[in-house]
Amino acid sequence: MKQSKTLLDRAYFVGVAVKGFDGLIELLAGLTLLFAPSLAHSVLQHVLHESQHHHGLVAQWLTRYVGQLDAELAKSGLVVVIAFLLTHGIVKLVLVYCLLKEILWAYPYALVILGAFLIYQAYILVRNPTLGIAFLVVLDAIIIGLVWREYKVLQAQK
Repeated sequence: MKQSKTLLDRAYFVGVAVKGFDGLIELLAGLTLLFAPSLAHSVLQHVLHESQHHHGLVAQWLTRYVGQLDAELAKSGLVVVIAFLLTHGIVKLVLVYCLLKEILWAYPYALVILGAFLIYQAYILVRNPTLGIAFLVVLDAIIIGLVWREYKVLQAQK
């Protein structure tokens, strides 16, 4: 019993850390688009060009990501994408900080926000189904479950 709890605790920490890393990447991408939009596009194009030589899963993902980013920029404009990335990144980083510091009042907010992100990703999955988005939806659902479990454990301890 103790080992499964330890495994869940590790899974919780890894899941929250992944969310933090994701939030940091979104924040950095938003700042790059804000202050150097041509640099962001050049870097993505360079990485895409280099990865196409490998014909792997990463190359396929990058091709789709750059295409989706270009389509999103054309559809909604740079300001909307920058605002989304900055807001999304900052919110995730604040949530991760609060969860790792075990700030109890933040858990319900984290669950609501992560749930909203999950609903948005599920909407994207329905509109444009890909294995990558499906994986992220499942991963986020698992992370929400782990956050809920950690919240209940902490509540019981206090």
